[in-house]
Amino acid sequence: MEVYKWPEEATGEGVAVYATNGASVTKSASSGGRRVEFFVGFSPEFDDIAPSMSLLGSYPQHGGDVWPEETVTLGEPLWPGAAVSTFLVIPQIEELLPPLVLPDSSHVHFCQVLPISESELQLKRLNGAVWLLGELNDKGIPTWRSGRRYL
Repeated sequence: MEVYKWPEEATGEGVAVYATNGASVTKSASSGGRRVEFFVGFSPEFDDIAPSMSLLGSYPQHGGDVWPEETVTLGEPLWPGAAVSTFLVIPQIEELLPPLVLPDSSHVHFCQVLPISESELQLKRLNGAVWLLGELNDKGIPTWRSGRRYL
């Protein structure tokens, strides 16, 4: 599994973007050939996220089917000293990256992820992913910061 990085000045989004390359090798049988890759943005850049992104990218290869609003919890912190071990697949209100159509007519969907804490995971389970994202926004929590505060 590879993780690519685009620096802030290359993205036009004000964040460095880290994206998997290899998750889409596996087609989801339950979704008619849907493939996924994952990406996350940080400012300032935060290379410590790369190993966890690599693990997340291998999830579909081991039979895990991931959809927006779902979570993937890894067995360890997402980076050394982190208080988080879960990625939330963010539902897209506005499509940042359109699906890529491959020669075999399957589609690669680019799924943005957000590291979330255990308490945020519980809030997401109770109220839903859209509610959690709204709450983070309403409280002015900069989700693009690796050292952000958690709910």
